[in-house]
Amino acid sequence: MERMEVQRDVRSAIAIAYELSRHEHVQNREHVSQALGELKDELARIEAKLGGERIHEVTADGLPPVLRQVEGLVEDAGPVVGDQIKALLQSVQRIAGELAPGRS
Repeated sequence: MERMEVQRDVRSAIAIAYELSRHEHVQNREHVSQALGELKDELARIEAKLGGERIHEVTADGLPPVLRQVEGLVEDAGPVVGDQIKALLQSVQRIAGELAPGRS
């Protein structure tokens, strides 16, 4: 996958994580909202490097602990939002694979 495609996918994942975080905040599920916010922030760090001169610094090393945290809270979000979070996690795992060393 080309860098521009990866960057587009990262931006989409950021937007989805943000919207899900806001929804969980409105539902007073702050622990889920916070975890999704941390995922959004980690994706934003990756996106900033993808779009700039620091492309050589891009890694997905910070994603696994955040993904594990969010995965552990899927059930707390309820069935509908939980399914949306699962789909987001699958997309982010695919993105992380694209960012792995040796991929371009």
